[in-house]
Amino acid sequence: MNKQQSKESLKDKVKGILGLGGPRPPSKQSDFKPSEFIITTDIIRELHPDCGLSNRVRTMNHICDLAKSKKFEEVSHCHCLHVQGERLGPLRAYFFKVIRDYQPSNEDLSDRLEVFKALTENGKDITYLEEDIARFVLLWMDIGLTSDFLHVLVNLVKFNSCYLDQNVSIMVQKICLLCNRTTSSTDIEVALQVLDAVVCYNCLPSDSLTIFIITLCRTVNVKEFCESCWKLMRKVLGTHLGHSAIYTMCRIMEERMYMEDAPLLRGAVFFVGMALWGAHRLPALKNTPTLVLPSFYKAMSSANEVVSYEIVLSITRLIKKYGKELQVVTWDILLSIIERLLQQIQTIGSAELKAIVYELLTTVEELYEQNSYHGSAEKFFSLVEKCADKRPDASVLTLISYRAQSIQPARDGWIQSLHRLMENFFRNESRTVIRIKVLHILSFVLSTNRQLYEDELIEMVVIPQLSGIAEDKDLAVRKQATQLLVDLAEGCNTHHFTSLLDVIERVASRSLVCSGPLDISDRDPTAESPMEDVRTAILGLMEILQSKLYSLPASHASRVYEMLVSHLQLHYKNKYCSAVSAAIRLKVGPTLRAPPCSYSVILRLPMP
Repeated sequence: MNKQQSKESLKDKVKGILGLGGPRPPSKQSDFKPSEFIITTDIIRELHPDCGLSNRVRTMNHICDLAKSKKFEEVSHCHCLHVQGERLGPLRAYFFKVIRDYQPSNEDLSDRLEVFKALTENGKDITYLEEDIARFVLLWMDIGLTSDFLHVLVNLVKFNSCYLDQNVSIMVQKICLLCNRTTSSTDIEVALQVLDAVVCYNCLPSDSLTIFIITLCRTVNVKEFCESCWKLMRKVLGTHLGHSAIYTMCRIMEERMYMEDAPLLRGAVFFVGMALWGAHRLPALKNTPTLVLPSFYKAMSSANEVVSYEIVLSITRLIKKYGKELQVVTWDILLSIIERLLQQIQTIGSAELKAIVYELLTTVEELYEQNSYHGSAEKFFSLVEKCADKRPDASVLTLISYRAQSIQPARDGWIQSLHRLMENFFRNESRTVIRIKVLHILSFVLSTNRQLYEDELIEMVVIPQLSGIAEDKDLAVRKQATQLLVDLAEGCNTHHFTSLLDVIERVASRSLVCSGPLDISDRDPTAESPMEDVRTAILGLMEILQSKLYSLPASHASRVYEMLVSHLQLHYKNKYCSAVSAAIRLKVGPTLRAPPCSYSVILRLPMP
């Protein structure tokens, strides 16, 4: 039986049941069009023999044209079930049987669905159909699971859920499969409405919970359905299945079979985070972050950028909202997640992912500065140190200050720690403010520990790190380091004094020739001259000479005096004429000559 014959057979049956049979005008079936053309009595009158032949032919041609694009229907037949539905009584079951048992079962679906909608008031009234409605729904879901039927199914669940209890599980599974496979936004929207009706008006079967959650976790990735999916998930989490749902999503994040399913993992991370510490969290859920964060860590096994991005957003929200309340064990898991994130952004991270990971570190730093961070400071700053070259100055300064706290004799390997700090943040660093901060720390350590550990500090830290300071390109760093060497040499009476003077001499020997027609200090009096490090070295040597002049060994003062004399000789030999060189000569010259006898007698040197 072809489709045309099936349609006629169905309508013949309906007409026979209603007693509305009779001849109908010849027509050619076509698709139903929204617009209607009513054949009125006036048109029929024009076909009467009394009318002229030309009028009858014209009317017939017009009707033939309509027949090509329209579908002939008797208005009374279309509205019969709508009008008489309440009075049909037990006949409703018979009409329903005709629709259900129609053969072939997969044909004339739209017509049969229209009759069913009229018979049940669009799924609201199933009087006399209660026993068979569940089986009919399953049958129809196999042969005609369309958005039109899903609209009817929404009402069936809302108004007659008690008659579908035994088959709800199968219904949910079929609708979830539709959501996962279809690309039609209309089908997804109506399918979500059906699932919402099941949750609100029925009871979601526990054996359907997994596929239900998987469906929502995937669908929430579609922007237009994100809000509706969250609302639906929130309803489920508010039921007796709430904790089971959280457990199911954690299991999804941990299972190996889902490791490559990025949309699924992303959805699970989103729902768990929003439910437990989001803006609209559910207080009824008793799962703590400590219970679910290990699942987040497992979800990162696949190193997927989308999943990692969602995890960063979720834990950032957690730290900003509840960071002050988190305990050590929770922070330990969070730091493990951050460590893996830092590893991932080295290979797969986009600029956006890197930005929010570094912002996450900044958020933790803010808690630390507020004394509200209760995790392992050592582990956290180890993570910051791994990406120190990407961190802002303030972050690195905080790291250096923390490292400086452990540089004291009471700590094992403290001198090695100081050397490592200098290596990482002085020699291998280019930012001025950071390098000067490290020099300040070195100066402080020297000033507090030189009485007992001066030799070790000079031999293991100062000389290895500052021996090449004369060639450093950063003026501010050269000046600060030179001042540190001067201060250290002034109080040094050991054989390391000579090594310190060697470094200072290299700085003092730097050229004082102007780099341009005018020295920068001549052009701008407020600007610092590029030769300030030389001035610092020479003025420092003068201070050293004053302090060493009356102390042993005399060779120290003699060496300093020779350096100052040699420096002045360079001025006249190279004809230095800059403002800095003139200032140096004004300082050094009178100092070496007043009182003249002092230096010549004590140092046993000829007068210059």
